[in-house]
Amino acid sequence: MLRTNNLLKDMAIALLVISSSLFASSSINSQTQPQQAIAALGNGSYQFCSKPKPQKLDGAGVCFNFTKIGDRVDGYYGYPHSDDLICLRGEILGNTVAGEALAVSWAGREWTNIPKTEFKWDEEGHLSLNHYKIIRSSKGNDRGDRNEWILFQQATLDIAGFYRYSQPLMTSPSQLCQW
Repeated sequence: MLRTNNLLKDMAIALLVISSSLFASSSINSQTQPQQAIAALGNGSYQFCSKPKPQKLDGAGVCFNFTKIGDRVDGYYGYPHSDDLICLRGEILGNTVAGEALAVSWAGREWTNIPKTEFKWDEEGHLSLNHYKIIRSSKGNDRGDRNEWILFQQATLDIAGFYRYSQPLMTSPSQLCQW
């Protein structure tokens, strides 16, 4: 009888340890594992970043913050807590967005010597841009600076392997992207 009680106790402890480790690993995986393709998402607002969500910041690595309606997205791609971003809109295929991009060149973030051929915009190499034209230009402040809106007619963003955040934490695309 004593052996049976000890065996039942040991089995209960083992079951408790296994179930708690499964729970812990599932909650860790939901925070750190890349999520489903953006094409499979429903309509709504989303944020995907190249690194898992940090404790106190609104993004890590480079991020794509966007609104999805049907097979189209409208948003921006950039580095959190910086002026380094580019607006992007287009069609979705899996985890790739193909469309056009809009950048603003200003005294604090000038675009000079833009390549005439396709180039990678980011250090990580996820966003390719090509075929640009200046669509709007205006005088900046009193120092003679100019602001220019640069449209890239070909833009391709691949976010395969990015992490989906539970909700968008960065500024809304509608506040930053004035097409």
